[in-house]
Amino acid sequence: MLKLEVQKLEKINLGFYPYTYVRTVVMRSLLFKREDYHKMLKMSFSEIAKFLQESHYRKEINELGAAYSGAYLLELALNRNLAGSFKKLMRVSSYELGLLIREYAKRKDIDDIKTILRGKFTNADEKEIINSLTAAGTLSYDFLLSLLKKESIEEVLKCIKMNDLALFRDELKNLKETNTLSGIENSLDKYYYTHLLKFSEILPKEGALFKNFLLKEIEVLNLLTLLRLKKADFDNKIIKDFLILTGSKKKDSKIVGLANAQNLEELSKSLSKTEYKGIFAKGIEEFSKSGSLIMLETELYKHLLKQSILLLHQHLLSVDVILGYMFAKDIEVRNLRIIIKGKQLGLSEQFMESQLIYE
Repeated sequence: MLKLEVQKLEKINLGFYPYTYVRTVVMRSLLFKREDYHKMLKMSFSEIAKFLQESHYRKEINELGAAYSGAYLLELALNRNLAGSFKKLMRVSSYELGLLIREYAKRKDIDDIKTILRGKFTNADEKEIINSLTAAGTLSYDFLLSLLKKESIEEVLKCIKMNDLALFRDELKNLKETNTLSGIENSLDKYYYTHLLKFSEILPKEGALFKNFLLKEIEVLNLLTLLRLKKADFDNKIIKDFLILTGSKKKDSKIVGLANAQNLEELSKSLSKTEYKGIFAKGIEEFSKSGSLIMLETELYKHLLKQSILLLHQHLLSVDVILGYMFAKDIEVRNLRIIIKGKQLGLSEQFMESQLIYE
């Protein structure tokens, strides 16, 4: 069962745990770097498989190799490695530190739940859905499989016990009327980030950088929402309902105001005096040529990755290095999936590289 309720604590004492921080730094050092991705882009699929088997994914590939092969093997190995990395951090952490790591890791629970919902919605092959599950959060693999066995989307939502379906009443009605999952997925995201923000309020001053990163992440996610819904020509009122609000009057009024932009060009103009100026200028230019927002979305994620790097380097022996590692590890798995899938589909090296996010 997924529990997002914030414990009633005055403040969490994160303390100083050099052993955990040093272990995280070591794990961070194993992550692939820019030159590794450039090597893989020039490799054949079999060469990439061998490269990964000789890397920090060795254990998972060897364990699964007897039963699986090809891209399916690599996908499963990526998921198992991601889950193992996050659960290892939980094991080597103190109780208080573990609370923070688990709250952050619940984003993977939300991702897995959305994967199951989408699979049911599209009647996807069960093997394909299982292949996409990470079990890298707080929900067990067996529990996720039990959700997959449920007859309907409503039954899945009942099982995760998030306010006994009250949260999804309108979205379930909308699902029946418009045949779209977007409202339910958005409610899951809102629920997660709202509770994580509440949790961040009970962190001591050592968690300030994390809270700033969280606010930046929500800002980027809101911008992505604006881009996609403006492109789809959604009504401004509907767009505002999809935004994740932080409780900060200044930040919330700013993002809600952007929803009033009439089109993507006007949205870009509204951001011309912000840190996103260059990103939007290039992205909208590309959109006008190709009709695709992929470049703009990727650049926003790259911008967010730079924020996580601050977590990794600003306070080396603190909780920030743990959270920065978790975000960077998630990005690595995303990059590897792009390369694996791209090689399968015969996509160009240039296109795949444009989708990758690295330092």
